Amino acid sequence: MAFSDPSSAIQNIIDAAVSDYMGMAVYVFTDFDGSGTPSAKFFSPSKTEVWDSNHDVVSAAKLPNTLFEIGSISKVFTSRIFYSLQGTYDGNTVGSCMPSISLPVAISGIPVANIVTYASGFPQDNDEPPDPRGQFCPPSNLQNLADLVDWFNSGQHSSWICPAGHCYTYSNLAWSLLAIVGLNPQKPYVDVYDGYNAQLAELCADLSMSNTALFSTGQVPSMACGYNGTQPYDVGQSYKPGPTMEFGAGAIVSCASDMLQWLLYNMGQLQPSPTEFAILQMQQQASPARGKCGTTGTCQVQTQGPTVAIGWFFPKIAGAAGRVLSKDGSVPGFSSWMGFESWVQNGANAPSGNGVVVLSAGSLASSVGQKIMSTLLSAEVEGGLSSS
Repeated sequence: MAFSDPSSAIQNIIDAAVSDYMGMAVYVFTDFDGSGTPSAKFFSPSKTEVWDSNHDVVSAAKLPNTLFEIGSISKVFTSRIFYSLQGTYDGNTVGSCMPSISLPVAISGIPVANIVTYASGFPQDNDEPPDPRGQFCPPSNLQNLADLVDWFNSGQHSSWICPAGHCYTYSNLAWSLLAIVGLNPQKPYVDVYDGYNAQLAELCADLSMSNTALFSTGQVPSMACGYNGTQPYDVGQSYKPGPTMEFGAGAIVSCASDMLQWLLYNMGQLQPSPTEFAILQMQQQASPARGKCGTTGTCQVQTQGPTVAIGWFFPKIAGAAGRVLSKDGSVPGFSSWMGFESWVQNGANAPSGNGVVVLSAGSLASSVGQKIMSTLLSAEVEGGLSSS
């Protein structure tokens, strides 16, 4: 079969999705020219101009370094940071990692290995589906560590917590707790937000990702304009992604050039050391799929949950035997999608040769990323259950 460069198809997917002044920055890593050697190529809207947060036009040259909020792709940073701090997932619990902070057994006893594979037992909190009981932890208790600890110790809604490892639930609160316990704060008044940001900077420095950090208001002038549906954010509108203590679940701000480095790292393309290679292999091994917990006030499993790794999801692939790891994210104003062809399970352990990262204003990233990956693999990459 004759080789076909996917570039025009990728550009068409992007241009068909965006409208108005919506920003989108995409890196694709694949064999573009049929040489057998993959390379990275940047894509952005070609038929519309892109606004920044001040409603000024962003030049095409600046788009790779324009900031977007990445939402729940933050989780795969959080799991990696936790590992660098604590050295293992297995055998650790919330309480063993953070022994100086007193918490109820229902919280302190949660195994870290269950949190990173989406089986913490905390209720689903990404509105897929909405929990008819309401919010598990109110935003008023998610502004600082002391308030969160007080809420856990109050015992409110403790009956909503299912046995850890029993079933799949997508809990942003559980991932936020993971980010906190990795730091082992000695008292509730420690600035864990700043502590995590310092760890994030250390990880990113090793990967030449100098524009990646937790959200701060100082970043907003350099950000793409956020979109609520098809409506641009007003100048001066808040860009804060969510409650402060959910930073580990989705508060990272980055740009396409940095996220290309994160993509290549996870694809094994940055020639990792033997230690890093082993960590990547561990984090990308599929875990047994669990049933999904119900939202009926019981922990009865209702339907089959997705296949996950540590932080990552395995979307279904139609018409192909290969596997893809992906993670998407969604916060007010922005969305993201990152995916790559599985490589740790093949015999030669050769790095992955197909990968995509999409940073988008509005909620377009998942559909665009899945369509681009489908083009690279000539097989439909189906949407999963990983939205946040």
